Amino acid sequence: DTAVADTADTTEPAFLPATDYCEAAVDVFCPYYLRCGRMAVPDLATCREVFAETCEARYEPVYAALADLGLLRLSRGGLDRCATHLETVACEAQMNDLDLGCSGVWVGQREAGAACGLGIESFVCAPATACVLGLDFCGTCEPAAAVGETCGDDARCAPTASCADGACVARGLPGDACGGDADPPCVTGASCAAGACAGPTIVAVGDTCDQTHRCPYFSACVGGTCRQAVRLGAACSATAPCGAGTCDARGLCVADDPTLSGCLAR
Repeated sequence: DTAVADTADTTEPAFLPATDYCEAAVDVFCPYYLRCGRMAVPDLATCREVFAETCEARYEPVYAALADLGLLRLSRGGLDRCATHLETVACEAQMNDLDLGCSGVWVGQREAGAACGLGIESFVCAPATACVLGLDFCGTCEPAAAVGETCGDDARCAPTASCADGACVARGLPGDACGGDADPPCVTGASCAAGACAGPTIVAVGDTCDQTHRCPYFSACVGGTCRQAVRLGAACSATAPCGAGTCDARGLCVADDPTLSGCLAR
């Protein structure tokens, strides 16, 4: 028989199913968590277990629900760029997991004028737009100019930028100079102290915690002290908080049932 050449398309898809997020993201984030002290675990293997459990119980159901509604897509390229970014980013500069070089992991599909919400529900806004929240924590996707683009009364800058002399400029990251006449304001969540932008400090289990000294993932601030969290199914208490889910009446950690808010239906 004559051999038939394999003409199957081996090109990887640009987007992944939202239900693949936790599996795809664990090796993107865990090395960074350990390098920067962002998760209270002893090693990479434990990080992978805790990340998967927390992600699958708390976050992936929401991402998947939004994807099913056609509001959000998981970018393979965004994950790859995020992994590269987290290998070298300064720990204090990465204030939230999906900031900076990781902002393209999820691609929103809602255009300007559409409804959005708090947290994950803000990701539904398409590129070049941003979710602007109201007092009820529901919002609207509005046009957002990038760094270098024109801004003014009719054109707001993206959340990571501010308007200066009619053009959007990048806000200062932790460690950047601030307070001078030519210095931009600090990014949201950071404040200007002694001439430099500063974000919250990540402390260790057993350390004192407050608004400016935050506990790492898989721990919680209880009575002003960071307490080690426990896994789903484990015994929990006021001093042994659940890492994912809720401590039920039996004193066991059980998974929550994350749902969408009513904001997106407006």
